[in-house]
Order: sequence, then C-alpha cells, then structure tokens
Amino acid sequence: MEQHPTRVYGYRWAILAGAAPIILASQICWLTFAPVAAAAQAAYRTSELGISMLSMSYMIAYIVFTFPASWIVDSFGFRRSLIIGAAITAIGALARAACASSFTGVMICQFVIAAGQPFLLNVLTKIPANWFPLGERSTASGVLTLVQYVGMIVPMAASPLLVNRGGMHAMLTCYAVIAAITALLAILLTREHPPLPPGPVPEREQVSLRSMIGLLGNGAFVQILVLMFISLGVFNTLLTEVDGILTPRGLSTGQADAAGAVFVVAGIAGAVILPAISDRMRRRMPLLSVGMVLMTVFYLLLTFAHGAVLITVITGLAGLTIMGLAPIVFQHSAETAYPVGEGSSFGLLFLMGQVSGALFIFLYEWVVRHTGSVLAPMLIFVVLTAIQVPIAFHMKESRVLLAAQGAAHA
Repeated sequence: MEQHPTRVYGYRWAILAGAAPIILASQICWLTFAPVAAAAQAAYRTSELGISMLSMSYMIAYIVFTFPASWIVDSFGFRRSLIIGAAITAIGALARAACASSFTGVMICQFVIAAGQPFLLNVLTKIPANWFPLGERSTASGVLTLVQYVGMIVPMAASPLLVNRGGMHAMLTCYAVIAAITALLAILLTREHPPLPPGPVPEREQVSLRSMIGLLGNGAFVQILVLMFISLGVFNTLLTEVDGILTPRGLSTGQADAAGAVFVVAGIAGAVILPAISDRMRRRMPLLSVGMVLMTVFYLLLTFAHGAVLITVITGLAGLTIMGLAPIVFQHSAETAYPVGEGSSFGLLFLMGQVSGALFIFLYEWVVRHTGSVLAPMLIFVVLTAIQVPIAFHMKESRVLLAAQGAAHA
C-alpha cells in the first residue's frame, strides 16, 4: 500500500446522509405494490403474476445492469454511479406517477426504476473504503445496509394507507416526490474523496471483466459467494412467502404479517449492533460462524413451531442475525477481493443473491405446489443453511484486516 498523509473527516457522516436516502427510496419503489397486491390486481385488471413481476423487475434488472454499474463504480468512482442511479430512480418514479392509470406504463416505469438499483447498491462498500478508516467500515456498511431494510418497511406501512385515501395515483405520487428529493440530496451532499485519505491507500487493479472473473479463482471469495447465494436466496424467499410459510403454523394473516414486520425491524437493529461489535473486535469470522449455527437452529424451529408469540420471537431472532450479518459479509468480501475494486466485488456478490432469490422463490412455489405443504421446502432451506456452517468455520480473516491489526500493534 502507498504511504500518504491520512486524516479522518467528520464530513464522512454527511456522505452517508447524502447516499442513504436515495437507497431507501429505491427500496420503497421496489416493494411499492407488495402490501397492496390484491388492490393493485383489481385496479389494473391484471393477474397475480403481473403484480409479482413489478417486484421481480428488480432482480431481473440487477442481473442485467450489475456489471455496467460495477465498472462505473471502479472506473469513475461511487459518486458518478450514485448520481446515475439517483437520476434513473427519480425520473422513473416521476414517470410512474404520471402513468398511474396504465398498468403497461407502470410496468415499463418499474423496470426503469429497477435499472437504477445496481448503480446505488454497488457503492455500499466503496463509500466506506473512500471515507472511513478500516475500524469503522463495517459500521458504515451497516448504516447503508440498514436503510435498505427501512426501505422495505416503509411501503408495508404506508402503501395501504395511501391507497385507501387516494388510490394508486396518490401512492405513486408520494413515492415519486420522495425519490426526487432524495436524488437531489445525493447530488448535493456527496463527494468522491476527502482531501486526505482516511488510511493507507491500496493499489488496485484496473477494473475489467477479467478481474471480476478472476475472483472466481479466489477460493476465499468463492466461499463468500456460496454463503451469499444460499443466505440471500433463503432470506428473499422467507420475506416474499411469509404468509404462506407462517399461516400453516397456526397464525392468521395479520399475525403472519406482524411476524414478518418483526423480522425486518429486528434486522434493522442487527444491522447496527453486529457490525459495531465486529469493528470493535476487529474480527469478522467469530460473528459469522456463530451466526450460521444460529440461523440453522432458527429456521428449524420456524419449520415446526406453533403459536403466534413463539414464532414471532423466532422470526425476530432470525431477522436480527441474518440481516445483521449482511454488512459484515459485505465488508469482508471487499477486503478478501483486494486488489479488485469494491464495486466489482460487491456487484458480483449481490448478483449471486439476486439470482438465488429468484431461483429459490420458484423452487419454493414448485415444491409447495407438488407436495401441498410448506414442510418440504422449509426443510430444504434448513439443510442448505446447515451446509454453510462448516464453510463459515473454515473461513479466515482477510489479509487486509490482519495487516491492519499488525500495523496497529507495531
């Protein structure tokens, strides 16, 4: 690493304040219709699959646009990518509100908004790398991950209220205003680099498709890819199919929705608590290893438990664990991928999760349709999660983190 004068600036928190709201707005736009699916289906006179495609658009768009977004992040900087993503999100949301009466128009605009998401999410490890010292980077990644979770909750609470009061147009207009304001904040508040770096400046490879493919030959990074493929796939399925999974356990639809909300709220707490513990310990692997064991136990309990209170407690613990571990994994992946840039490593990592999310949802629905029960797919998820335990215990701390620890003790 090159030796330069270093300094940690207080403005790093303003950078987070500028980037976080537009990421939140993108998540709101993603799940806009999820809590009002029945009303949207009736209003637009379309099928259940048609409404589901409004949410699935994000997974599809991420697969298509993640590599261009990663290239922009690592070649031109996170701010350029953030501005592109913010502009696409705001323009798409405003157009979606203008086309609120047309399902075809809404669908087209939803795919436009979805195209902006990779340009926003792929900066999640680049911002901490540019502005934060190594000991704060998991915390900074945790904040940016946390706003994604908050963005999942907002439409769950707000969409039904907005639709009941003013219909689809009122809901889409409200979210368009949020997208436009947060896009302006991102443009006005963010800066690419501080005057002096927050720590030693590492030499990085020039971004290229070859360097990204080369990560597949990095055994430590491949282990992270496997964890993300399984964990994010199961997570997306549980969040999407929460009603179908929990109502056979004796919960009403309202109780199942409440348990799902607890899952996400507890995850928000976990995204603050667990990365802070990791930064304080200056270690990632103990939390990750223990977390994988706990997740296997929680999913097994969720498969067989009955009763609203018990299931809600289990879902809360599961949410705190899996969503709290995510920013730790993101930061560890960036350190493990070095010298490949953060945009490239994160883009490849999140791509795996998006692909598995779509595959696991289809797998869940196919197994339920052929067995008539949620037991079989849940047991499959338990086994997949258990497979992660030996992988996590075999993983080592990154060389970047170990080198920083050695320098601190020198």
